[in-house]
Formats: sequence, C-alpha cells, structure tokens
Amino acid sequence: MISVEEYVSQVTAGIAPLPAEEQPLESALGTTLVASIEARVAVPPFTNSAMDGFAVRADDVHGASKDAGVNLPVLEDVAAGSTANGTLKPGFATRIMTGAPLPEGADAVVKVEDTNIEPGPVQMPDQVTIFSAVQPGTNVRKAGENVAVGDLIFEAGITVTPQVLAAAASVGYGKLPVIPKPRIAIISTGTELQDPGSELAHGQIPDSNGIMLDALARSLGAEVTYRGRTGDEPQHLEQMFTEAGRCADLIITSGGVSAGAFDPVKIVGKTHNFNFEKVAMQPGKPQGHGVINVDDRAVPVMCLPGNPVSVYVSFMLFVRPIIGILAGRPGSKLQAVPALAGASFKSAKNRRQYAPMRAELSTSGITVYPTHSQASGSHLIATLHQATGLVVVAADVDEVAQGDLVQYIPL
Repeated sequence: MISVEEYVSQVTAGIAPLPAEEQPLESALGTTLVASIEARVAVPPFTNSAMDGFAVRADDVHGASKDAGVNLPVLEDVAAGSTANGTLKPGFATRIMTGAPLPEGADAVVKVEDTNIEPGPVQMPDQVTIFSAVQPGTNVRKAGENVAVGDLIFEAGITVTPQVLAAAASVGYGKLPVIPKPRIAIISTGTELQDPGSELAHGQIPDSNGIMLDALARSLGAEVTYRGRTGDEPQHLEQMFTEAGRCADLIITSGGVSAGAFDPVKIVGKTHNFNFEKVAMQPGKPQGHGVINVDDRAVPVMCLPGNPVSVYVSFMLFVRPIIGILAGRPGSKLQAVPALAGASFKSAKNRRQYAPMRAELSTSGITVYPTHSQASGSHLIATLHQATGLVVVAADVDEVAQGDLVQYIPL
C-alpha cells in the first residue's frame, strides 16, 4: 500500500491549468482571472447627482431654512441617461434625478424632500422653494471618486465572483481573460445501478454516486459536460471513455477498481496502462488513475471505488486538487483543525481513517460526533449528509475514546 500523500503526488503529476481564454462576463462566474485588470472607465464616469432633487449653486440657497425658504426659478429637467451638457445659470435651479449628470456651474443637490415639490412623477415646476441650505458637494458624486482610469482593479489569480463581474462591468469590461471552468465527465459503473427514484428489483440499488459526483464537481466551479452509466461490459465503458473524452478535461469513474471478476474499469484501464493502487486509507483503499487519448487530446481519468462514502472521501482527497489545478487554483489543500471526540469509535487497523463526523462548536472548542454507529462504513451514504467534515485518525490508532484529541477537516 502507498500513503495518501504519495497517491496525491501521483494523480496531480502532469496536471496543468487549462489554457486561458477571453470570456463574456455572463459566462465567467467562478473562473480564475489570469491577468491584472485596470480601469478603462472612471467610476463614476462623470459627476452626477446622488439624489432626486434640484441642482443648485450652494451660494444661491445660503440661509434657506424651514422657516425661510429660498425661491428659485427652475431652468430645466435632467434625467438619468441624459447626454446633454447643461449649464446652470446663477440664481436658477435644475430639477435632477439620481445618477443624472450635474450641470456645469452647479455644485450641490437639494433633495426633493427639502423643497415644496412633491416627490415622484410630477410635472416640472416653474419655480421651487428650497427649505435647506447646502454646502458645495452635498449629494454630489464626483467623477472618478471611486476609481480613476488606469487604477488597478483586480490582481491576476482571483476567482471571479458576482462582485467581480459587477466591478468589471463598471470599469468598462464586457469580457475577462480567465481560465475556463474545467469540463468534467462522470461515469458510474455497475450492472446493479439504476436511476434514482426508479423501482428496484432484487439485487439492484440506486445510482447515488453519479448525482453526488456531479454536484461535488459543480460545487468546485467545474462544469459537468457528460454523465453516463455502464454495466460490467468493458466494450461499453471503452465507448463511453471516447465519448466523454471529446467533451471533458477530466473523466471520473466510480466502481470497478477492486478485486471483482467483472470490474470493467480495471479491464479497460489495463489496455490504457492505467495505474491501480492500494492506498493506506479507510474508506477508499482501491484507487486508479490514468490517461486516455481522444482526438489527439490526452484526458486524465480518475477511477474511484464504488462504495458511496469511499467516493466522497476519494473525491475530496484526490479529485478536488486536480480540479483546482485545472481551474488555475492550485494549492487549495484541505486544512485540519484540532477537535475533541464526542463519542468513542473504532478505526481501521494499519490504514489512516477518514471518518465523516458532525461538529458542534462551543466555548471549549470543537467537538465531533460520528454520523453513524459504524463511524466510517464505506456504504453508509444515507447518513453522510449529517457530516460537516472528516476526522482523520492515524494508521497506528485502532480506537478513539470519548474525549481524545483528533484532527478534523471542515468541509
């Protein structure tokens, strides 16, 4: 058997970030930015009103109060989106809407609530009475006060979030240079597998691995471009490898990697020189990986065990870092923190255990509890959803007592 660390090194060797490309903002969410971005447009791009109200010269309303309003004739209306370059004459006011460009000569905006004009859609008045004095700059957004043209907005390497998309649009970008989302193909193997929700004959089980792997991949920002399921026929799996390889950057299989007489992944994998290993871990000891060549493309393949909890743990330990590298986010290692065992449980002998656990936080720290009395049985998928992370137990420990210190990986 080899260690988890040795196997991680094996499967990530030769994996590189996907080639960068320019993508429209609408499709760039979750990708990785590959270049620094400077503002092409100032924010705000022009000096504008922060309120619905009246643009004025502050000197013209000096001394205005609730008891002594100042009357000014209204020169014009300026709505948001106006491209006119208006000018405000001394002794006049301009009715202005939020976001509209401030007329030249105006240096403040009196909000409509501080005048005798009703807020809302009313006809422009000939005159306005202003009941509040203002200082120059009141309710005014100055051009470039957020960022100026040429300011650095993003560093390369960040993940594109909704906030990044909004900021990029505001500074003049419709596309961004990014590493695209990795395209993932998922193949479940096993004649016993049936569609979730369908009626099951004796000896059949629902395919929970396919839907779980799909969701796990998408939760990491990947795009699932192929979903398939095969029985124990090697020729069918070979055909699916070819189909999947044409639309994916990584293929993930589940099942068919152990010591069974009908394990199709092992049979097909050997024809492609896949590497099958026994990893010193529980659950998830049987593992495999390799490469298939489709249309002059070398597509990596990760072959996970078939038991669902093994699939989950194997994905987190081995597939997650590969997707991170493909997406341009290497080094996203799982981090363990100390915790106390809230209950006793047995561990595998001579293999490092990764037990799904539920964590509770208190003033004394983190306490973890098994999600099932069997702690980490590889088939216990129906209680996996209760887990908030994995507890790591060293290979030389075969039993954890209540109150023992353990290492907990939040997920």
